[in-house]
Amino acid sequence: MAKFNGEVTFKVKFKDLGVPVGFGVTNSIIFHECATQIYVRSGWCKIDKSIKDKRFEVEIVDKKINW
Repeated sequence: MAKFNGEVTFKVKFKDLGVPVGFGVTNSIIFHECATQIYVRSGWCKIDKSIKDKRFEVEIVDKKINW
């Protein structure tokens, strides 16, 4: 098994995402939803692919991987 170091940058766009405002968790909810959409698009995803939401676009912007 090889060991890698690196950094991967994702860009997530979303549209019409309903999130409660004013409870101090708005950003947390948005960040969680974005992270879930990145994960569900992975080939190794262990959650139901039906969670994939068409309101989100996920793109790998940059990757720097070394060994």
